[in-house]
Amino acid sequence: VRPGHRKQGISHALLAGAVDYARSNGAPAIEGYPVDNQGARVDLTMAYVGTRGLFEKAGFTKAADTSSVLAGFPRVLMRLSLD
Repeated sequence: VRPGHRKQGISHALLAGAVDYARSNGAPAIEGYPVDNQGARVDLTMAYVGTRGLFEKAGFTKAADTSSVLAGFPRVLMRLSLD
């Protein structure tokens, strides 16, 4: 989200739109790979993948750890069942 437009819930709306799109097209689940920053500040140039907290607020649960690290934070697999 571009500077000047942050902290307005845009990331939440984008994630909700992705969930709605997946659901309306019959997907059984949707997954994402956000950083698990444990509440720490994430460099805004690296926050494009989202945070675990963002996904949890949308109802996703952690499905697995990954070996990927972004900006010093591990990335996790988050999944939301759409059944």
